[in-house]
Amino acid sequence: MGKMIDIIFEGVNFTKTMFIISDKYEKIAEEVGKQVNRGSTGIYAKGMYTDEEKMMLLCVGSRNEISKIRQIAAKIDRKAFIIISNAREAYGKGFKKE
Repeated sequence: MGKMIDIIFEGVNFTKTMFIISDKYEKIAEEVGKQVNRGSTGIYAKGMYTDEEKMMLLCVGSRNEISKIRQIAAKIDRKAFIIISNAREAYGKGFKKE
């Protein structure tokens, strides 16, 4: 039902964006590539509260892919901080071509 509502309001190219902050980012990125066949981008980040430098993974995919990626990340690192948001559109390899 939720997917149908997304298609009606957002169209068929609706994607989601996920940010994952974890000390186990390399293992998460590797498993996402193997299990979901999606790449991820590492972004250097700094926790302003802890003053620690961290690596943040950026992943984009469909609703189903993002659900699988979330499960992978949570299984590898129960302490992972995960943000999932809606992306209007995605262009490039594996996504819509202009």
